[in-house]
Amino acid sequence: MEEHNARPERQNIRSIRVPAMIYPYSSGLAGGLLGGLAMIPVAVAYGLLSGTGIWYPVNLIAATVFRSWQQASPEQLAQFSLAGLLVGLLIHLAMSLTLGFIFAVMLPALPRNPIFWALVVGPVLWAGAIFDWLPLFNPVMARNVDLLSFGIANITYSLVLGWWVIRTPKVPAES
Repeated sequence: MEEHNARPERQNIRSIRVPAMIYPYSSGLAGGLLGGLAMIPVAVAYGLLSGTGIWYPVNLIAATVFRSWQQASPEQLAQFSLAGLLVGLLIHLAMSLTLGFIFAVMLPALPRNPIFWALVVGPVLWAGAIFDWLPLFNPVMARNVDLLSFGIANITYSLVLGWWVIRTPKVPAES
């Protein structure tokens, strides 16, 4: 009878290297929060420069929850709403934290500097979130998002996220 190798599938698998030291996941959460906060002045500047007003960007986000706002005019979305401000900021910061955490989880598998990857992965994650789920959950924002200011805001987010992560001391990876 022919003797079989107990694990023949291992012969074709390359060795996976796990880094000994990694950036803590908390650095992605904190970097995501700070990056999200850094996006706010960009949104306010867009609101002022575009003439839509400073409340327009946050109200577009809040329209995810306030379904009646899906039919609101740009003039209505430009008005101050305390509920819109609170809900819009909550959604924005939740997305910022989530994407920062995902970035931190992915980081050990990525070579090079975290700032480089933040500039690549950050906008890709935000774009994926915006273009994949936004038309389903918030069609009015999907129709009205200004891609230039959104791109600038995402680069800002990514730079702050990467800067925060890289300044955070690495910790031993758990095995």
